[in-house]
Amino acid sequence: MKTLNTRAIVLAAGKSSRFKTNRSKLLYSVCGQPMILYTIKLLKNLGIPTTVVVGYQADEIKKLIKDSAFKVDFISQKELLGTGNAVAITKKTWDKDNILVMNGDGPLLTEEIIEELLYSHNNSGAVVTFLSSHSMNPEGYGRVIRDGKHVSIIEERNLTDEQKFVTLINSGIYLFKKNFLQDNIDNIQLDSIKKEYYLTDLIKMASDQALKVKTIPVPYDNVRGVNTLEELWAVEQIKRSQIIKHWMTQGVRFELAQSIHIDWDVEIGIGSYIGTGVHIIRGTKIGSNCTINAFCIIDNCKIDDNSYIHSHTVVQDSKIGKNSHVGPFARLRNNVLIGNNVNIGNFVEIKNSEIADDSSAKHLTYLGDSKIGKNVNIGAGTITCNYDGVNKHRTEIKDGVFIGSNNTLVAPVVIEKDAYTAAGSTITKDVPKESLAIARARQENKVGYAKKLKNKNKKETESSVSSSVHKEKRSKLNFVGAVKPKSAQNL
Repeated sequence: MKTLNTRAIVLAAGKSSRFKTNRSKLLYSVCGQPMILYTIKLLKNLGIPTTVVVGYQADEIKKLIKDSAFKVDFISQKELLGTGNAVAITKKTWDKDNILVMNGDGPLLTEEIIEELLYSHNNSGAVVTFLSSHSMNPEGYGRVIRDGKHVSIIEERNLTDEQKFVTLINSGIYLFKKNFLQDNIDNIQLDSIKKEYYLTDLIKMASDQALKVKTIPVPYDNVRGVNTLEELWAVEQIKRSQIIKHWMTQGVRFELAQSIHIDWDVEIGIGSYIGTGVHIIRGTKIGSNCTINAFCIIDNCKIDDNSYIHSHTVVQDSKIGKNSHVGPFARLRNNVLIGNNVNIGNFVEIKNSEIADDSSAKHLTYLGDSKIGKNVNIGAGTITCNYDGVNKHRTEIKDGVFIGSNNTLVAPVVIEKDAYTAAGSTITKDVPKESLAIARARQENKVGYAKKLKNKNKKETESSVSSSVHKEKRSKLNFVGAVKPKSAQNL
């Protein structure tokens, strides 16, 4: 499809007042990507040069687009005077024969629909072609009104009672002949109610001039507007459903698909299984035949083939090798590298660390700022003391090391190859190769001490009880001998 004769104008200046959040709706994400980027990316893929009209929160929108490496032109709408004014101020960018005008909130719009719009417009001789759709709940949309060959778009606030029942809505996506725009854009009249210039008036102008106006009906879901947080939710449900259906066709099984949160840039290999309530986000890549069990969060990670993430595990900004197990109730964060055939068990937290092949840390462990070699066993209850209150320090555990249970490894420290540490040790010094490190207080048994302590406690208890009884007797004697107040004697 040749699109070189088309320039796109993306309207992105509005305040999004119906969101009631003081933030432009175009900055909100749908399945991990801000709404405005769906539109910009679509136009880029079609090879259509683009002008973006910004106004409210312009700096944030411009930065977002620039940071995403999209090259567009920006025009600022200093006064938010409506869509007609927004298009009019872009005149200097009209360098193509056709001008495509669309809103920035179109995450469900497809390249195929825009290609059909371009094809139909170029082959029909129309001065304007726009997308329309039938909606069973058209509230909030302008209606497409036909009277014979005459076509117009009436904004909802200007509808008659009869016109409110019309279900054919305007999508807000138009393709104009440049010459028609140049001749008519400045003739749009200011709306007396909203004090804005409506681009939709151009449809009526074209019909009044007996010029050809063409409409193309498309499915409503592809052109849904996003003007409220409820509509944002609905659009995201549709987008997420599309993504999940795609991966189903690629051989991925979802246990309870409607409960899954998945982003647009995720990749999943064939034969993998995704459990209930799982979040897979920010470009995560999961290999073939993996299992992500229920209620896990996998955020910006790479998981190689045949690995198993047990339930309620959080993995962030990390890589996991092949045939490894992580969880349940584990947390990996901040650049963790897990090798092949590694076992990370329940209630284990790992941060900014590397664990090589065939190693394991199965229970109740914290490993921070560590480098752990191959075939290492980390005993239950082990922690690395990596932070001294000012700086972070590294712990290095080399191949073949056995760390006993309940160890405290005070960094910086190196445990050399094939060394052992005894259970309950606090390791503060480097451990040589093939050595056993024992760092705990010597046990001392005091025979009979427990019995002596119990007898002492018994005598103290009896003495306390005797004293309490004596005080109670004295209190009763004092009450019997007491003189009643006069007021009581007179009763």
